Amino acid sequence: MKSYGATLRRIYDAVTGPIALRAALITVMLALPVVAPSLTALTALNQRLIDKRFQWAPREASGKIVFIAIDKRTLDEVGVWPWPRSIYATLLDKLIAANAADIFLDIDFSTPSDADDDNAIALALERAGGGVLLPIFRQQIAAASGETVVTRPIPRLLSNAWPVFANVSTDADGAVRNFDLGSAFEGISTPSAASALGASPETSGHRLIDFSIEPGSVPTYSLADVLTGKVAAGQLAGRSIVVGASATELKDIFPVPVHGVLPGPLIHVLAAETLIQARLLTEVDQGPLELLLAAALIVAVLSSRSVGLAKLSALALILGAVCELTAYALQKDYAIVTGTTVSWLLLALASGLALNERVDLGQMMATLANIDARNARRLMRRIIADSSDGIVAFAGDMKIAEISESAKSILRVGAGANLLSSAEQSVTAAIRDLAVLYEADPGRVQSTIVEFVRRRGESETNYEAAITLSPVEEKGFRAAPSFGGCVIIRDVTARKAYEAKLKSMAEKDELTGLLNRREFLARLEGRGGVVAVLDIERFSDVCATLGRDVGDKLLKAVASRLAASFPGDLLARIDGDLFAILRAGDDADPASQADLLLALFEEPVVFDEMSATVVVRLGVARTERVDSASSLRAAESALDIAKETSGRWSIYDPAVALQQARSRRLEADMRGALREGQFFLLYQPQVDLAMGHFVGAEALLRWRHPELGIVPPTEFIPIAESSGIICDIGRWVLMQACADAMHWPTGAVSVNISPIQFERADVDGEICLALSRSGLPASRLCVELTESAFLDNGGRSQAKMAAVRAIGVSIALDDFGTGYSSMSYLADLPLDKLKIDQSFVRRMTADHGVFEIVKAIVSLAHGLGLEIVAEGVEGTAEQALLRELHCATGQGYLFGRPQPPDEMLAAFGFGPERRSA
Repeated sequence: MKSYGATLRRIYDAVTGPIALRAALITVMLALPVVAPSLTALTALNQRLIDKRFQWAPREASGKIVFIAIDKRTLDEVGVWPWPRSIYATLLDKLIAANAADIFLDIDFSTPSDADDDNAIALALERAGGGVLLPIFRQQIAAASGETVVTRPIPRLLSNAWPVFANVSTDADGAVRNFDLGSAFEGISTPSAASALGASPETSGHRLIDFSIEPGSVPTYSLADVLTGKVAAGQLAGRSIVVGASATELKDIFPVPVHGVLPGPLIHVLAAETLIQARLLTEVDQGPLELLLAAALIVAVLSSRSVGLAKLSALALILGAVCELTAYALQKDYAIVTGTTVSWLLLALASGLALNERVDLGQMMATLANIDARNARRLMRRIIADSSDGIVAFAGDMKIAEISESAKSILRVGAGANLLSSAEQSVTAAIRDLAVLYEADPGRVQSTIVEFVRRRGESETNYEAAITLSPVEEKGFRAAPSFGGCVIIRDVTARKAYEAKLKSMAEKDELTGLLNRREFLARLEGRGGVVAVLDIERFSDVCATLGRDVGDKLLKAVASRLAASFPGDLLARIDGDLFAILRAGDDADPASQADLLLALFEEPVVFDEMSATVVVRLGVARTERVDSASSLRAAESALDIAKETSGRWSIYDPAVALQQARSRRLEADMRGALREGQFFLLYQPQVDLAMGHFVGAEALLRWRHPELGIVPPTEFIPIAESSGIICDIGRWVLMQACADAMHWPTGAVSVNISPIQFERADVDGEICLALSRSGLPASRLCVELTESAFLDNGGRSQAKMAAVRAIGVSIALDDFGTGYSSMSYLADLPLDKLKIDQSFVRRMTADHGVFEIVKAIVSLAHGLGLEIVAEGVEGTAEQALLRELHCATGQGYLFGRPQPPDEMLAAFGFGPERRSA
C-alpha cells in the first residue's frame, strides 16, 4: 500500500505540475495585452524599436526651412554673449532683403536690453512688416506649483511680430519625441513654432516628431556667414528661416531618438518638416489585436501537440518577422506607429507553453536556474575585477567579499580584509554611520555619497564614493540584523574641473576675468558703500581706428589696473567698455571715491608695447541694501549725466534720474502717440501790420499724453530729434497743416521743418505728396527752416532748398538773429522770408540798441528782396515801430495765441460758410 501511494503521489505531481504551469502561462498571455501599456519597461522597448525603424528608413528634409545657427564660430567672431540685439536687427534686414519667407528667432527677448539695441531690433521688426515669429514659453510659476505663466518678449518687440509657443517637452526618459501644435495665449489660440512654420491649421494638442528626417539634410548656415554676406540671397529666398543656438556652451540641446542630441531650434525644424511632409504619425490602440493574437497562439499551441518543437520555433520566428516587417512598412510608408514588443513576448510565452506540453519544464527550469546562478556569480566577479570604477562588496561583518583592482589601489585593502581598516577615513566613517542607521531601522536600504581627494605629488585626484547597505535574507536565527554592502568609487576629477569652468564662465567676464553684470548684482545685494560705473571715453573710436583686437587689449589693461588697485573690492565689466566697482563701507564718500578712481588713470595705460592715455567718466551712487539693481542703475544714470554735461564724474541725483526716466518713457510712447492721434496742431495767426488783415498762420505742434497731460514741445521735440522719429512726426505735421489750410478762405500756412528731417527725409517729395492729397496750392505753403539745417552741409542743403522752392513753396529763415547768423549765406540761399526772433521784437521798445539791430535786419532783408515776419509782437508799441520800419507781417499774442483753426478764423471774422469755401 505504501508503494502504491508513493506511485500515485508521483503521478499526481507529474500531472499537476505542468497543468499549473500551463494555467499560469495562459493567464499571463491573456493579461499581457491589457497591462502592457502600464509597464514602463515594455513601453521603453517599444520606443526603441520605433526609433530603430526611423533609423532604417531615413528621408531627406524638404529644403523649405533653413536653419541659421549661432555656432561656436559665430560666438568667437562676435566675442560677447548675450549679443547686442542690434546684431539681430542687422540679421533681419539681411533676411528681408534676401526675400526670405517666415523668420523665427528662437531667442529669449523677455527682458529689456540696452535701449539703443532694443530700439534697433524693434525698428527692424517693423520694417519686416509682421513676417517675424518670436518665441513665448509656458512655464510653472514655481517648481512645486501647478500654475503656469507665459513668458513673452518685451511689448515693444512683440507689437511688430507674431508670438509662437517654443516649449520643448521631454518624455519620462528625458528624450524629446513630441511637439505641441499650440496653446491659448491671452485668450487667443496661438500656434507653436512648428505649427506656424509648417502652415498647420491646428493650434492645440501634440504630435510625434518624425525622426526619420535627417537633420543633416536641413540647409544650415552659420549666422556669422549670413552677417558677412557669404550666404547668397538665392540660398534664402522664399524659404522659412529658423535662427537659434547650436553651440554647446549655450546649453540649448536636448536628447532625441536616433540622432543622440540636437539643438532646440533644429528640433523645431524637424517638427515643422513633419507637418510639411504630411508625416503626422498615428498611434493605434493595439490592445484588441494583441489580445486576439494571444488567443490564436494559445489555441494553436494546445491543438498542435504532435508538431515538433523545431517546426514550431521556425513558425514563431517567421510570424515575429512578419509582424516586425509589417510594423516597419506601416511606419515608413503610412506614418502609423506600432509596437511589437508584446507580440514578441507572446511568441516567447507561446514557445514556453509549447515546451511545457512536451517536457517536464519545472525540472528543466531548476537546472537552468542553477546554471544561470553559477554563470552570474562568475560574470559578476569578472565585472568587479575589471571595472574602471572602484567596486567593493562586503558583508555585515565588514569583511570584503569582492573588490576590483582599482578599488584596491585607492583604499589600500584587499579581498578578505576588514573594510574599516582602509586608510581612507572619510569612507570608513561614512560606512560606520550607515551601519548605525541600519541597526536603528533594520530592513531599510541606507545609502550616502562621500567625496574625497587623493594627492600624488603636485597632482590631485577627486573621487566620489557611493555607499549602499541593503538587507540580506539569511536562513536560520540571527540576533542582529544582517546586511550586504557595496561601495562604488568613481574618479570625478574631470567633472569637478568642468563644473569649476562652468561656474567661472557663469560668473566671470570672459575677456577681462572680472565679474559679469549678473554676478556683480548678486554679490552687491545687501552690501553698503559706494557703487561707481566707469566708462572709457571715445572707446569706439579706438576700436574703429586701431581695430577690435587693440580695443580688447585696452579693456584687459584697464581691468588689470582696477584689479591691482582695488584687490578686495567687487569689480565687474558690465557691458562693452563699462566697468563697475563697489567701494564697501557705509562711511564711503562718493566724491572722494570718484577722485580716487579718476587719479588712477592720470598715468597712461601700457599694454602690448603700447602706451595710451585713458580718459574715463564716472557715475557714482550710494548702494541700496534692499535692491542691488537699483544701486547699479543709479550709478549708470549718474554716468549718463556726466556724459551729457561733459563732466568727469557725477553723483546720482534722484530728480535728474526722474527726468531721465520721463524722457525714456516719452521716447518709448512717442511712436504709439503718433499712431493713436495724440499729436495735434494749433495755429498762431500772422497779420498784415499795415492793414491788420489775416495773411496766414504758423502751425505749432502739441502732444496730449493720456497720462501725463499736455507735454510741451520744448520737452518732446529734442527727444524726437535724437531718436529720429521727428521725420515721421514732421511728415504728419506737413500733411495735417496742408489739409487744415484747405478749409481757410485765404492765407498761407507756415510749417517748421526740423534740421534732422530736412537732412534725412525726402522733403520735396513729402511736400508734393501733402499738396497733392490736400489740394492746397503750393503758393499757400511756407516752409520754415533754422540755420542749423544748412550750416554743416551747405551745398547739399542749398540744392534741397532749391528743389523745394521749385515746387512753388516759399522758404522762410526762422529765428534770424540768434545762433550763428551770418551775412555770408543770406545772399546765396534761396530764401523768400526772414523771421526776426521774438527775443529782439519784445525788447525793441525798451532798448535802443536792440531797436537798431531790428532796424538793420529789416533794412538788410529789404535790400535782398526778402519779406519780413516779426515774431513775438505783444503790444501796440512794437506794432507801431515795426510799421515805421516797413515790416510787412507780424505774429504774436497781440493778434492771437496758438489756438485751434476754427477759433483762430472766427477771431478774424471768418464764418463757417467762408471757411469751407
